[in-house]
Amino acid sequence: METSIRTFRREDIAFALAQTQREGWDATAELFETCLAHDPEGCFVAEAAGQRVGLVTTTRYARGGWVGNLIVPPEHRRQGIGQRLAAHAMAHLSTRGTQTIHLEADPPGIEIYRRLGFVDEFESLRFRFTPDGGAGPAAAERVTTTDLPALAAFDAEHFGDERKRLLELLFRQATATYWLPDGGEVRGYAFTVPSSLGVRLGPCVAADPRAAETLVQSVIADWVGTTIVLGVSGLNCGAIGLFESRGFERCPSSFRMVCGRRDAAGHHENIVAIANGAMG
Repeated sequence: METSIRTFRREDIAFALAQTQREGWDATAELFETCLAHDPEGCFVAEAAGQRVGLVTTTRYARGGWVGNLIVPPEHRRQGIGQRLAAHAMAHLSTRGTQTIHLEADPPGIEIYRRLGFVDEFESLRFRFTPDGGAGPAAAERVTTTDLPALAAFDAEHFGDERKRLLELLFRQATATYWLPDGGEVRGYAFTVPSSLGVRLGPCVAADPRAAETLVQSVIADWVGTTIVLGVSGLNCGAIGLFESRGFERCPSSFRMVCGRRDAAGHHENIVAIANGAMG
């Protein structure tokens, strides 16, 4: 069956959500709105015989890019559609000067990405928790729009790439925002955004373990009775220990993979929670 690939449109969001819900992902309409707002020409849908048969998104930062949300409905798998979508997304990023491409792969997709030149970096863990109280008071301050430039500069230092535009978009949809100012410095910040399961913690970046603990405590205190989901690098043993000590339970993992130059890696020990699997 002949397949074509076109740009993702706003009216495709319902299709995208149906696919993510079937896969058990916690994606929301807000996530796809953010993808479109950040990279309107970098999100794609595959069509065959007038039907939508897959999708993929890309996110381009100052130095590197991300491929995410690659899904093909079960009845259209094993036809090479997923690999075509992934290759199309990579070509889109490469033609715009992106030399380092990251993604987070679920186990069924790993071989597709390896065939396209991606190599494994590390396991990317997933956690879930519904707090029932007793975490103590929220100690972090709330972020305002005037704080965003300082947060973006702090984030770029630790994330390894400049993603101010993404932070601005996430701030608009956030259910809550937190940061730890210290004189003229920033010690950490955290956003919670909508999730189909409750709220997603991420991105969350901290300069040290004490800042990480304060931010996580603040989130737990504010979201009693609500399920909190998050992703964290398997290399960040401190964050993993922090979440496990607070009662977070592990969910099935993804795997961070990279293609191209090995830069824009950042400092994994400071990334307490990623934004999401599609954007890093």
